[in-house]
This record gives sequence, C-alpha cells and structure tokens, in this order.
Amino acid sequence: MLNALIAIAAATWFTVAYPVLRRRLAVRAASANAPVFWPLALVTVFAFMPLVFTVPREDGNAVLEQGLTASNVVTIVLTGLTALYLLAKIAADRRVLTLPFAMPYLPFTMMIGVNGLSAAWSIVPAYTLYRTAELAVFTLASILIFDRPDIRRRLADLLAIVTVAWLVSVIPETLQSLAHGIVFSSAKNNMMPLVCALLGFAAWFGPPNPRRGRYLMLAAAGFVIAGSAASTGALVAVGPALMIASRRPGLRLAGIVLALVAIAVFLFLMVGLSSFPALLDALSVILQKPRVELANATGRGQFWPVFIAATQDRLLGSGFSAADRFVQLLIPTTGLADELGRDAVFITSSHNMFLSAWAGTGLVGLGFALATLIEPIRFAARADRGTRRIVACLILMLALNGMTTPGLFQDWNVNVLAYVAVLATARAARREAEATASVAEATIPSPSYGGTGRAWPAA
Repeated sequence: MLNALIAIAAATWFTVAYPVLRRRLAVRAASANAPVFWPLALVTVFAFMPLVFTVPREDGNAVLEQGLTASNVVTIVLTGLTALYLLAKIAADRRVLTLPFAMPYLPFTMMIGVNGLSAAWSIVPAYTLYRTAELAVFTLASILIFDRPDIRRRLADLLAIVTVAWLVSVIPETLQSLAHGIVFSSAKNNMMPLVCALLGFAAWFGPPNPRRGRYLMLAAAGFVIAGSAASTGALVAVGPALMIASRRPGLRLAGIVLALVAIAVFLFLMVGLSSFPALLDALSVILQKPRVELANATGRGQFWPVFIAATQDRLLGSGFSAADRFVQLLIPTTGLADELGRDAVFITSSHNMFLSAWAGTGLVGLGFALATLIEPIRFAARADRGTRRIVACLILMLALNGMTTPGLFQDWNVNVLAYVAVLATARAARREAEATASVAEATIPSPSYGGTGRAWPAA
C-alpha cells in the first residue's frame, strides 16, 4: 500500500507539481561573465586530482569503518576552497545565487535539491549530504565558467583547456600503455570521452574558429586515449541528434524514433554482444579490448541484477550517492559473494546513471533523469542551428554513455561539467535569438495608406 501511494505521489509530482514549481522558481538572470581563471582552476584540479593522487580501498565500506584517507581529505579541502570562492562571489554580487534558478539550469538545480532532501531517508545521511553539497558547489562553479554572453565563441577554447589538463594528468599511464602497443584506451576514462566529443561538436557546429582544425584533432586524440567502448558506441547518437535538431517536424519525429531504436540496440548489444561472435571479434580488435570484457560489459551484466534486487523495494531510493557507494548495506555481503564472487562485495557504483538515479531517489530520480535530458533539447529548440545540434548531440550521447557511467546522478564529475557547458551555450544562444526576434518585431513596418510607415514601437 505504501509503495502504491509513493508511486501515485511521484506521478502527481511530475505531472502537476513539477511544471508549476518550475515556472514559479524560474528567474531571468544576467550572464555571470565572471573571471574564468579561479573557477576553472578549482574545478579542473578537483576533477583530475584523483588521477594523480588517490589512496585505494579494498573494501566498499572502508570509509565507514576506517575513516577518511589522505586523498579523501584533499577532496574535501578542495570542495571547501571552492565553496569559499563561491561565497566571496555571492557576497560581491548576490545575483550569482540566482543563476542556478535560470532556465535551463533550473531542472538540474531542483534535482540537486531532491538529492539533499533524500538525506532524510539515506542509508548513510552524512555521505548523502556531503555529496549533495559537493555537487551543488561544483555545479555553480561550472556555471560561472561557462555562463557568459560569448560562450558560443569560447566554448571550444574552454573545453580544450580541460582536455589538455586531463591529457597532462594521465601522461605516465598513456606512455606506459603506448609502450605496450595500446593506443585505444591508453588512459582509460569513462567520463572524458563525453567532454572530448563536446569539444568536437563545438569546433564543428559552433561559430568559425581559427583553431578549429587543432581542436578537432585534440578532441579525436582525447577520445581515443580515453578509449571507452561504450562512448565509442554512443557516437551512433549523432545521426538521430542531427535529425532532432531540425526545425522540420517530420524529421524531428523520425529522429526521436531513431534515437529510441539506437538506445534499444545499444542496450541489447551491451548484454547480448556474445550472441554475435563475428561482431565481438571485430570490436575486440578495433577497440583493443579483451573479448570477455566486451561480452559481459565489464561485469555490468552480472552485478546489475544484484544491484536492482538490492534496491527494488525502495521507491524513494536510499539516499543520493549513498545507495551506489554502500549498496552492501542493502543486501547481505554473503549474498553478494555467493552470487558473484568475493570481488562483488566491493561494488561502489551501479555504473549506470539511470540505476544511480533510481537507487538514490527512486521514482523521483528516474523522473529527473528524463527531465534533465529532455529539457535542454526543448529549451534549445528556438536557438540557432549550430547550438541545436551541439545540444542534441551531447544530450543523446550522455543518455547512451550513461548506460555504463554514473552520468549526472552519483556525484559531480566531468560529465556534469560538459552538461553545464551545453546548458550555458543553449541559454546564451536562446537569449541571442530572442533579442534578434525582438529587434525584428520592433522594426516591422506599420500599415500605411501612403506606402510608407513608421516602425512599431518595441514591445
């Protein structure tokens, strides 16, 4: 009975309350146009610090039983420093605090609010509160990086800085892999391919850029070095995305249908690729991945059912991020070990952003998973063609890539950075389109019997 009431409440929230609250909370905020150095430096160091300094754990619950490691402390310190920077910016100009409530950021901001609220029923409340605060802090810092009037022209420049910073941080790993003849996935990273793809989209579909050729090569190099098989497969989203970005209703509808087909095929191949030995062999050679790794989606096909079983009766989730990180608290450790072997006891992520949304905040999380993917495409519909293409390509790739990564729903990561960059681009392009439309409307000749007329006054 309780589950039925929760399901009805969640459905009511998204059909009635969410649209009303979104309209009430939405604000018109001026572009931040903040100095880019400090937020970019803080965000980049936080994003890539674990690649050069981290203390590994051998137990999924170690942080609860043994306390924080040195790398955990550094992460918390970086979050605190970024929060202090943001507080200083807010003290200087309180309008900074309104930025997350401007469209199209607002749905993601509302999702962060629900994440924080889930601490009330989280299996580890302190962890949920910290991860929510971390997500809020670095999302606002990301907004300050990208929310500027000229972002369409500067988007590729800023993404190139992030990509180069990542490439520098993984130089030792890359060189070691290249020495063993491994090019694709020489510094495997499931998150960076999305940033590299966005860099390519920004260079190709954005305004003319004198460094376009270099940025395209940088994007391709970063994409190959990161070498995520799922991200490579997610490139199939580009075709449907370009159709969805069209202003022709028929072509948009065909793009939506094709996108749904692509998602279905993508999911099928993830769990059933072993049914096609020839394709499996070809992909193994092209992607330089072992057949067994591709055949079982790096173990995801095995632990997803266990993960779902552990969370299936929690329609409001078990706390943002905590349910992913501490799934062992939801299912007996012995059960995990018997089902999948000893290594399964150390699962720390569902590696699927929709499962992460479900595990963290249940049905509401799944609703926000859809809202945060659909809203940017709808918002960008009135922008220029290049922006529409950038937004649609990134969002559809995020949906597919999210089948094997936490995406937007476990913690802050560079996927969130790319997502915010696209939202900022759509916001700037939409404002520019509306300003152009207003000027055009203001200069429409008024009807006149003499064949001449004055311009209508601006609305």
